[in-house]
Amino acid sequence: MIRQPLLYTLLITVATGLVGCGPAVHFPGPDMPEAAQLVGAFRAYDADRDGTADFFLFTNDLGRVDRIGFGLFGLGRGGPQTIVHLDELDLAAAPHVVIILDGIGYDVLRAFYDRGHLRYFHAPSRVVAPYPSMTDLCLEDALTHRPARGVEAKYFDRNANAIAGGSLAYLRGDNQPYQALLHYRADLIMDALGYIAPSRVYRHELNAAKKAFDKRTSPEFIAYFVSSAGLGTAKGQAGQIEVLVNVERLVNQLMYETRGQVRLTMFSDHGHCYTRGTRIPLEKHLQARGWNVTDTLKGPRDVVYVRFGLVTCANFSTDSPAALATDLAAAEGVEVASHAEDGRVVVYGPAGGKAVIGRAGDSYTYEMREGDPLKLREALATISANPDGSYNDADLLAATADCEYPFALQRLWRAHFGLVENPPDVIVSLADAYYSGTAWMDFFATVASTHGSLNRVNSTTFAMTTLAPLPPVMQSRDLAPALGTLLGEPFPKRKP
Repeated sequence: MIRQPLLYTLLITVATGLVGCGPAVHFPGPDMPEAAQLVGAFRAYDADRDGTADFFLFTNDLGRVDRIGFGLFGLGRGGPQTIVHLDELDLAAAPHVVIILDGIGYDVLRAFYDRGHLRYFHAPSRVVAPYPSMTDLCLEDALTHRPARGVEAKYFDRNANAIAGGSLAYLRGDNQPYQALLHYRADLIMDALGYIAPSRVYRHELNAAKKAFDKRTSPEFIAYFVSSAGLGTAKGQAGQIEVLVNVERLVNQLMYETRGQVRLTMFSDHGHCYTRGTRIPLEKHLQARGWNVTDTLKGPRDVVYVRFGLVTCANFSTDSPAALATDLAAAEGVEVASHAEDGRVVVYGPAGGKAVIGRAGDSYTYEMREGDPLKLREALATISANPDGSYNDADLLAATADCEYPFALQRLWRAHFGLVENPPDVIVSLADAYYSGTAWMDFFATVASTHGSLNRVNSTTFAMTTLAPLPPVMQSRDLAPALGTLLGEPFPKRKP
């Protein structure tokens, strides 16, 4: 929401001119429960918009849509003329449509699914995103495993001893190599408009993606929708339900037009906090403790604080990471501060807690030196440690997926070692009621929900497909190989 009425009006006018005000995909939204009941269907729709139901969904004993019906006998008293059994179709040559929604949390999606929506898909899997839970990092993990340049498009380049990137770099997609894999993504200028007029931009994206699908030249079609993030930021959970209601219309239209000859996968990059926040004044906190907030490192008390989006994490560069992390952990609103040291990650909690994370192959150690800053003690007691005291990657994922900081050992280690080309020296995870970012962005924006932190609601999202059930709990980087196994070929394909 824009706080300045004249500016708001101007930007809405520009946004409307760019994205239009037309309806979303033409498939009618509301179902027709009386028509469905008449033929024993789960859902019924008027696909040709003549006032009569002619598209029906039927579910199996598990509640998944496994049959679709077309047309009517008589005046609707005889049932569909044609029934297609989806599980009996040979879909080897059918298009594989991958829908990527920005910022949909697992709990919101799961509740929507449990209310009887998106039932072509097998039950959604819980996906734990990398940390910081930022779009570029999450999608690189889910699609290519290639490190982005920085946590965001603006970052500190230690080799150059200067801040690199920024808004122009964002608009060029410099921090988004995964874009080369997408078959639809709105022009990057729409990212900003998606926070100003998110519903309009989302309708535009649905229409544009459908048109791109109709003109596709490849059996794989990957579409990324950025305005779902804008709807979540502006409206919280209500905005995300708006996203899901309308994406279900698109899914229904694809199923209707292809007569079931389509394979569908849908996932998101990260979760959301669903808490209205305020900008955290970390500059004042650092200055009060004798730090010099600057853009270039010259002395041991210099710190570069990179502020770009309004997010529940913050990144810093300094030549004194241990001292800086200790001071940041004491700031109101900071839940976890971490830095790298001798191939390990040192973690600080707000009440003086301290722990050290180590890595040995695919196993991780958690040495609790003062308290338990990651709140993992009880979960770790449920799994067996290796002789060296480390815990296997898979065991940690299963045991900690529901913890306050899920899969924290692996995610924190990667945040400092290899997740991005230019890792920050210190990373902090903020409480949901706080976010980091520039003062000018904070002036213009009202944040009902955002993302970035280490906690479960920010970090946990979903994945689901019509191909077959996915593992119930996954890391983001597990998704591509899991889909490749189900497809019987690499995913994603590399565009020529």
